[in-house]
Amino acid sequence: MKKLTAFILSAAFVPALALSSTVVADQHDAMKENGEQGAAEQWMTHKPAGAFYADDVIGKNLKHRSSDEEVGDIQDLIIGEDGRIVGVVVTTGAFLGLGGQDVGLSWGHVEHIVEDNESVFYTDVDEDTLRDLPEYERD
Repeated sequence: MKKLTAFILSAAFVPALALSSTVVADQHDAMKENGEQGAAEQWMTHKPAGAFYADDVIGKNLKHRSSDEEVGDIQDLIIGEDGRIVGVVVTTGAFLGLGGQDVGLSWGHVEHIVEDNESVFYTDVDEDTLRDLPEYERD
């Protein structure tokens, strides 16, 4: 009787297990097709095309787009809850590191261009306007 019960139970569970393995495999294939990363694809060996590093931004000059004059230095990145850059902290009007003030500028007002393998940042906001912005207060 025990053998019969074991046989009936295994006959019920084996197809269910096989079906669930097929569903998991299909979901994994669908994730790959949609560009979603699974556990095996979460490692990186280099930066993706079009990506850049924080040190490509922090410490760089911010230039006015039309005059090409420096309007400030990017001091830090402001990163949103979703992990995207939402703004930058710019030091304006500093001379030899003295006398400037930090202001926050939306990332939408900053344009990143690569010139001669170097990151260059432009904005339409002029230096006087940046100086008139309220000082950025770091929380």
